[in-house]
Amino acid sequence: MADPKEISQLVQQTVSEVIDGRIGALKDEVTRRVTESLTPLLEQAAKAPKKEESAPGGGPTDLLNAAVSTIYDANGQADILKAMLDGAAQFTARAALFVVKAGNLTSWQARGFAGDVKGVNISGASGLAGRALSDKEPVSAAAVEFDNGFINTHGNPFDGNAHLHPLVVRDKVAAILYTDAGTDMDGASDQSAVRVLVRSASSWLEIIALRKTGGAAAETAPEPVAAAAAAPAPTPPVAAPEPPPPPPPAAAAPAASPATDGLSPEDQEVHKKAKRFAKLLVDEIKLYNQAKVAEGRQNKDLYSRLKEDIDKSRATYEKRYGATVAAGAGYFTAEVIRILADNDVSALGDGFQ
Repeated sequence: MADPKEISQLVQQTVSEVIDGRIGALKDEVTRRVTESLTPLLEQAAKAPKKEESAPGGGPTDLLNAAVSTIYDANGQADILKAMLDGAAQFTARAALFVVKAGNLTSWQARGFAGDVKGVNISGASGLAGRALSDKEPVSAAAVEFDNGFINTHGNPFDGNAHLHPLVVRDKVAAILYTDAGTDMDGASDQSAVRVLVRSASSWLEIIALRKTGGAAAETAPEPVAAAAAAPAPTPPVAAPEPPPPPPPAAAAPAASPATDGLSPEDQEVHKKAKRFAKLLVDEIKLYNQAKVAEGRQNKDLYSRLKEDIDKSRATYEKRYGATVAAGAGYFTAEVIRILADNDVSALGDGFQ
């Protein structure tokens, strides 16, 4: 099991690195939620005997850092869930993701199980699943308290314990990650690391949901996750195409996508990530300043109203991509004009460059 102090430091480092540049309030909230949720497990870990661990290419901290980064690199909901499952498989012998709908659990994908786990239905009215749904917090107990049929089919974990980690999106449990130590005596079961991954996936799913709805509250918030997981496992769901944005005026921003023909695959990937990061930064400016955006468009003074946010996000973008092959592409400026000014550069007013 990872060292408690190491995990605590990792939480701060991971949240800072992965969410760097995103809205400050969100960063604080993610840090608070992850740290608070880890406290009980960290205390348990401190009392547990330490085991020597080694992993090719890095220790537990490196693996967890990489797994969290993979989650935040994913764009679609299904890809986020798969990244979380793949990451969890590095820290626990068996993991299965169950989608929650109408109070019941339906399995979607799993890692580490010998048999097919897809399509298993489990009641969420009682037992360990019921506790996870009502508490909205990770719960652990004897595996038989999860579901007798499931355990009889796939085998009781060697330590007899099962762990459920709810994915909470907009204060609703959208899915539950089941994990255990597997049937072999040497099975891994680092639930502290799994909890970090689940919290990261929940936070990223929530950001994506907010971006798609413009920040409006919705009673059916977890439904997109259920829809993503309902798709056949090998094929992520295909979202309905968004209508193309109106063509920019002649004085609009630099082209959103520079020609990348002739660039190496590595350089093309840098351009892709830079464009995605610029869009994320500007999306979140709009998300948390919708009234100012509307007023700024009407009064043609967007930049003066949002100068602090725009300049701070631009600095964050430049810090990450200002010294890369994407430095001269103008992605951040293009996204400011496209997203905030609705492709009307005059709406930004004087002073914007």
